[in-house]
Parts: sequence; C-alpha cells; structure tokens
Amino acid sequence: MGIKMREISLSVGFGKIKGLCWGEGNNKKILALHGWLDNAGSFHHLAPMLAEIGYEVIAIDFPGHGKSSHRAKGHFTHFIDFVLDVQEVLELLNWQKPILLGHSMGAAMAQMYATTNYENIEKLIMIENVGPVPSYEPGTAVSNLTESLKQWKSHSTKHKHFYPNVEKALKARVKATPMKEELLYPMVARGLKKTKKGYRWRTDKRLRLRSLFRFSEQIVQDVLSSEKPPTQLILADPITYALSYKTANQRIEKLNANETVKIKGHHHLHMDNAKEVFKVIKGFLEKKI
Repeated sequence: MGIKMREISLSVGFGKIKGLCWGEGNNKKILALHGWLDNAGSFHHLAPMLAEIGYEVIAIDFPGHGKSSHRAKGHFTHFIDFVLDVQEVLELLNWQKPILLGHSMGAAMAQMYATTNYENIEKLIMIENVGPVPSYEPGTAVSNLTESLKQWKSHSTKHKHFYPNVEKALKARVKATPMKEELLYPMVARGLKKTKKGYRWRTDKRLRLRSLFRFSEQIVQDVLSSEKPPTQLILADPITYALSYKTANQRIEKLNANETVKIKGHHHLHMDNAKEVFKVIKGFLEKKI
C-alpha cells in the first residue's frame, strides 16, 4: 500500500489556497512551493518518497495556479506577493520549525521568507533558483513601466484556447517542459479545467504580464546573503535557462549555501530525476547543522 495523497484547502482573504498532502500526521513537516505556471502536482514524484521517511509534505498551489483562487479582479499579480501567501499558509498550518522546499519561483519565495523568520525554519531547500529573475538593469525603469502599463491596458483574463482532451494539452506542455509524458501528467492534469468548449488552463493569465517593477540586483543579493536557516541548493547539470544570466554565480556565492549539489537533469529535475533529488535531500535532512 503506497503513501496516501489527499487534497487540502485553506481559507485566505481572497478565497482558497488549495494543495496536496502526503504523509499526513507525520511529525516532521515540509512545505513545498512550486515554480511559475506550475502547481502542487510538480511534487507528485518527490513528495511520496519524503513521506516514506517520516515527513508530512504539503505542496500548495500558489494563487492563480492549479486549483487555488485567483487574486481579486482588477488587481495585478506581483511576484513579491507570494511571500505573503507563504506566511499566511504557515500561520494557518501552525507548524513548529518546518522545512521549506521550493522549486524555481517557489525556491525564491521560500528563501525570501526564510530570511525574515530564519529561527523558526528548520532547513531551506532550493531547487534551480537563486533569486528573482530578471532583475532591474539601470536605465530600463521607464521602458519597463511603459511596457507594463501597455500590457495591463490591453490584457484580458478570458481564455481563448481550448484542448479537446487532456492528452492534447499534455503534448503542448511537453514542448515547453520536455520530459516523459507520464512524469508531467500529474501537474498538467491538475492545471486543467474542463469546460463546454474543451479543456483550458486554470492559470491566471495575469501571471504572464510584465511586472511593474523589478528588484535591483543589489536587493536580490542583499536578501540572498542575509542570515538564513541551514540551506541546500540543488542545481541541474548542465546549467539550464533558469541560471543562464550573468549574475548567477555571484548570487550563488552570496547565498553561501551549506551544501550545493549538481544533479544530471533539466530545470524540472525534481520531476524527471526525482530519485536522485530525493537522495541528496534525504542526506541533507539527516545532517546535523
């Protein structure tokens, strides 16, 4: 009999934050945070292995992702707002000294929150991310704001593209996230909504709009170098698009993780190489730091 998975739902100010739970009732706790345009289903392969060794793992869908509510109509979706969601979820769960596990955008959110509350976080595990990207580049403030306002003025939250079945949607996502279809299926299925016109993505379309502002590289590196809980950084080998920017190595140095590991795989290596990722996480969790 395998590890049971169940749906969870947390009431927040704008609606519901939904998610998945594995290993319910286990004493040790992990909050798992997914990447941009992904959802809790991205931990479908990794979470059961962590539950097997005594962890309760809750993976949430960030607002506008998966089955969680979208931000209120007329509101912009700011990157930094997800840190507020991490805080609210942890307050509702009322866990003592949890572990934060994040992939891509989720890793950035986990790290930013952890620096503000490092004494109450047991450990921090970051997969394929070292802070918000892209950061602000001097001389681009006005052009960025201009483009953001232009996009906001013409944006629509209505969905126009529909798939006749889940398989067609899965094949479309495989083009953007190359891996075996069976590995990607749990995340894709969770991200789809069935309508009379066919299947469409549940994702809030505002997530694709250009941000009205960007963190400067100085701010990003300031946060990365701040006091934090024991930290593990897991990166794909060879380097992926997620860390192909010019300041990536500077950020890794500023983070100064207790352990940095490179694993063969792609950006979503916690999905397509989950066993290897689990092994290095297990080793880090067992270390006394």
